[in-house]
This record gives sequence, C-alpha cells and structure tokens, in this order.
Amino acid sequence: MPTTEIDASEIPEDGINIVDLMMKCELAASKGDARRLIQQGGVIANEVKVNAPDEKFTLDALKEGVKIRRGKKVFHKAIVK
Repeated sequence: MPTTEIDASEIPEDGINIVDLMMKCELAASKGDARRLIQQGGVIANEVKVNAPDEKFTLDALKEGVKIRRGKKVFHKAIVK
C-alpha cells in the first residue's frame, strides 16, 4: 500500500482535516475535488465512510496511521514520522 509520511510539525494542534490530508497524500487534484469526492461518498478512512469535509484526524491517530480509500481501488496510508 502506498504510504505518505507527514512531518509532525505540519499537523495543527487540533488535527488535520480530511481534505488537507488527501491533498498531502496526492489523492485529489484540488481541495474542491476532494470535497466533491467526500460529498459523493467516495472516501473511506479507517474503514469508516467520511461524511463531511471538515472531519479531522488527530496527531495520535496519524501516529498509528490512517488508511484512506478513494473510490473502490485507490488505497493509501498516511502516517506521522
């Protein structure tokens, strides 16, 4: 599974939202594209469907790794180094 390592200093204190996380992992061409995918129900994070573009992931969640699925066949993992 492709993995993106994100520096801990790039994560805000209150967490990073799914749209920004998708941009860092290059899973969307733009923020608008990421929002559209989420609204259409095409994004799943850690086996749970993402319903809102403002859903956030904390630094602790990213240390364990967040598995993101875009559509049916594109899988990616985001982790803090």
